Amino acid sequence: MAFGDSLKFLGKYIKNPRFTGAVWPSSRFLARKMAKFSAYRKGSVVVELGPGTGPVTKALLEAGVEPENLCSIEFDPALAANLKERFPGVRVVNDSAENLSAILGDDVSRVGAIVSSLPLLSLPKACVEEILRQVESVLPAGGRFVQFTYNVNKDPKAYGFGRMRHVGAAVVVLNVPPARVDAFEKM
Repeated sequence: MAFGDSLKFLGKYIKNPRFTGAVWPSSRFLARKMAKFSAYRKGSVVVELGPGTGPVTKALLEAGVEPENLCSIEFDPALAANLKERFPGVRVVNDSAENLSAILGDDVSRVGAIVSSLPLLSLPKACVEEILRQVESVLPAGGRFVQFTYNVNKDPKAYGFGRMRHVGAAVVVLNVPPARVDAFEKM
């Protein structure tokens, strides 16, 4: 990742830490783990929530997700514009993950995985509840939800899913700060 991207990210954090949630972009090691846990199936749509400067976007594409099958939803307009420029062919939407179903439209039936870099621990509770409700609504049985957290001791049950089961976790120490990736599968 370019140093300039990292500085942009740091600036976003300083302006609004509650909505950025991290001081530095995700490492390639964290991004690769998230892409691996998505269990991508060719032809399905992968939704990325909170792509920021794009390290997970890049890892998903490198893992074989076709650009036309990747929908990245970024709340910050400047970051969304940067993503559109960096990743031509990827559907980048400047909106809130709370509007997931509406954003996906007809593609909702093709979703196979949702990969989230959203700071769920720092967002308002009502916002998080709506995002997780949308995730459970959009994913088909067997669909994956992948989330990372800096709180490596967080109990995966604390997310509050009703129709998802925890299927895997990994701690990534080569990240600033170290993070844990959790994978859930819709029942």
